[in-house]
Amino acid sequence: MGTYPSFAFDRSDGAILIWAAGQIFHVPLSKNALGERISGGTPRPVRFRVHIEIKIAETLKAKTDVRTLEEGHQRLHAFTHLSLDHSGKKAVFQASGVTYTQIIGSDALAQRVPVAYSSAAYYSPSFVGGDENLVVHVRWSDKFFSALEIADLSTGIIYQVTGLPMGRYFSPVIFGGDTSQRTLAFIKTGGDLLTGDAVATAQTGIWIGEITLPTDGTATIEVKGARKISTTINPSDDKLKLSSVSSSKLLVQETDRAFTVDLALGADEWGRYTEAKLASGYSTDELAFSHATKGAAFVNFLHVYYVPNVNASANLWSKPGKAPEGLARLSLDGGHDIVFSGDGSVLGWFLG
Repeated sequence: MGTYPSFAFDRSDGAILIWAAGQIFHVPLSKNALGERISGGTPRPVRFRVHIEIKIAETLKAKTDVRTLEEGHQRLHAFTHLSLDHSGKKAVFQASGVTYTQIIGSDALAQRVPVAYSSAAYYSPSFVGGDENLVVHVRWSDKFFSALEIADLSTGIIYQVTGLPMGRYFSPVIFGGDTSQRTLAFIKTGGDLLTGDAVATAQTGIWIGEITLPTDGTATIEVKGARKISTTINPSDDKLKLSSVSSSKLLVQETDRAFTVDLALGADEWGRYTEAKLASGYSTDELAFSHATKGAAFVNFLHVYYVPNVNASANLWSKPGKAPEGLARLSLDGGHDIVFSGDGSVLGWFLG
């Protein structure tokens, strides 16, 4: 029957004209002893004929040649994939398929991260643990899908990462450590609106592997033992983000949950890794946790909130009467892509 978008009384108030089932009906009304209007008979369709004329006007022609606007330099306004270094003094982010670094509080312009293919799109950048001059990010190819690169900001040298299966990767993180032997973790998703879900859809989730950071100018870095670990994440969560807490502990931050996975403990007899929940949110759009300060930030109704000394068993949200103790709203005009610095002293987000 469909919905009833509108109806009207006739001039005598003795019937209702209403649309239903693709027709207009005349519904008779009458009054009961209390003077209330009730059904007064069987509805009947209103028959009519319509003469429709469609005149096609000349298509609007813009006088502006947009190709001239796309030439040369353009100002970027939309930023995503924010990440901070350990002290929160340097940021890295993505804008229009290009990754940039920016010194916080400096008037200097953002600098593009060195890349191996200048025409390719790059995304999901982060600083290599323990070295603010190394950035790992993802390169996209419509033919080969995702690939990882590591860029040295101080020398401009680019290291291409090999040894990974074909797939769609995001949020790569390289753990800190005292040696060049490091752990690499990233998320593999099975598809999205842009790339579809027909190719490279298997084994989605968190992947880890071992790499050796170059010390001799080698142009490529091979991942050893790349494998998926069994966790309860949702790989299609577009706010899912990884970061490292120590040389073996991985911090996983979802839309409404944050937990750690201690890779040093390994998997149990069923192949699952133990998850230690740190914080959970209720109707949150993003959630970030600082392992250093035990505080959490979350986005709720487009605004950024912060809670110190988070209780893992209590849900975080901003509703009055249900808000956690110490809740503070930090944003004035809203925010997104919230992230803590490694030491927890700085919380960053984007406006927009």
